[in-house]
Parts: sequence; C-alpha cells; structure tokens
Amino acid sequence: MDSNHSAPAIVITVINDCASLWHEVLLGIEEEGIPFLLQHHPAGDVVDSAWQAARSSPLLVGIACDRHSLVVHYKNLPASAPLFTLMHHQDSQAQRNTGNNAARLVKGIPFRKGISRTLVKGIPFRDLHA
Repeated sequence: MDSNHSAPAIVITVINDCASLWHEVLLGIEEEGIPFLLQHHPAGDVVDSAWQAARSSPLLVGIACDRHSLVVHYKNLPASAPLFTLMHHQDSQAQRNTGNNAARLVKGIPFRKGISRTLVKGIPFRDLHA
C-alpha cells in the first residue's frame, strides 16, 4: 500500500461526503502550491484513514476528515500519533493554517502559527524525513 498513487500529491480521505466543511484546509494547501488528491470513503476512523492516506501518498503526507474532525498525518509517525488534529468548530483561519502546515511539511519549511519547525509531537523535524 505504500505510495501507490503515482502523481505527487497529498492524499485526502473524505469520510461520509464532508469535503465542503473543510474547504479552507484545501485552500491552505493550494496557497502553498502543493497538489492534493481527494478520495471518498463512506465510513472509517479519521486517524487511521489519515495514516493510510500518508502511506499511500508519494509526498508522505495524508489527511482524513469527517463531519467532526480533520487529521493531518505523516508516514514516518506512529499510526496512533497524528501530526495535527482540527475540530470542525475551529475558525476558518485555523483551518487554513492547517492546510498551509500540511503543505509546508511536504516542502520542509517552518510551520505557521507558532508551531516549531524543530519539534513536532516530540520528534525533531529532521527525523520526520528519516
């Protein structure tokens, strides 16, 4: 299942047709110039789906969302430890920043909004790409 999508893109798993709720995240990814691929699933766990999306993405970054939350995952992180989790009630700027940061992970540049480039989830940034 590793990197089975040929085009370089962040793979986004949309669970239960909720993509319109997370439009600002998609705009944040587009702002950074990174392509994404939407895949629709009728059901599933958001964290596991995000990790599976990261495993299948040539860029090693995956996202999954449902009507309640959105998760950004990275292939080199443990399956149960997503990089970012966003709840639907968070404002549009938080959603956009999450999209920016998912794309910035691909680029290897500092995250927006006070998230340190040197330490993410207790893992040094350089080790995320190991």
